[in-house]
Amino acid sequence: MTATEGTSTEGASGVGAGLRTVFGAVLFIAWGVATVLWVYSAVLALVGGEAGPAIRGVCALLLMILLAGMEGLEVAVIDRWRQLYPERSTSDLAGWLAARQLFVALICTTATLLAEPELVAVPFSSMEVTGGFALKAFTIVWTGLTLLWFMQIFPKHMAATNPDRYLGLTQRAFFPVVEVVRKIGIAQPGEWVAWVAQNRLDWHAEPGIELETPSRRGASLAEAWAALVPDRASGIRRSPDERAGGPTES
Repeated sequence: MTATEGTSTEGASGVGAGLRTVFGAVLFIAWGVATVLWVYSAVLALVGGEAGPAIRGVCALLLMILLAGMEGLEVAVIDRWRQLYPERSTSDLAGWLAARQLFVALICTTATLLAEPELVAVPFSSMEVTGGFALKAFTIVWTGLTLLWFMQIFPKHMAATNPDRYLGLTQRAFFPVVEVVRKIGIAQPGEWVAWVAQNRLDWHAEPGIELETPSRRGASLAEAWAALVPDRASGIRRSPDERAGGPTES
């Protein structure tokens, strides 16, 4: 690479990073404005004697906080599973993760439904957005960005940075709830689907993914989820050559 090409590449990279920053800033400002409108609309309804929107909004926020706890917990548990439960296998971790997913599915859906306002009122004006596509789009965009930034990316980063501290704050409150979900088998149909698809499609784990063998390090995300179907743990970690040409002779 010549010096000119290197300078051109660095310039393009700098422009791309700048555009990304500008777009992120504009998006964050737009989210802030939408948040003000969302809160203002709920307060306006409450002052007018209608408590429903405010109650639904508070419930949506509480569910989002629960989701944030669960999302960070996934990262921390995967990283510290061997230390927390040295006697339990990776397939046990997979079952725990599958049970945890119930909260993600339910909370994302329920929080979006609860967060939808009956109308969006603009402060210091008589302008209102009521019903129709615009209100649905407002709810989906605001809820989606709120969940993405503050209930997924943020807690996952905090848990990855200091999993022990994160577990100290959340383990006592959240572990029993996830364990109840795991024991009653709500995630079981999903495990059956995974088992059938894995067998029908001859879907083998990639080389290096450990499904059952304990180790001192924490399980990776791939290893944790691959162990959801422990029945095929033995003999499925084959190389790409073996998968293409069949088993090699010993």
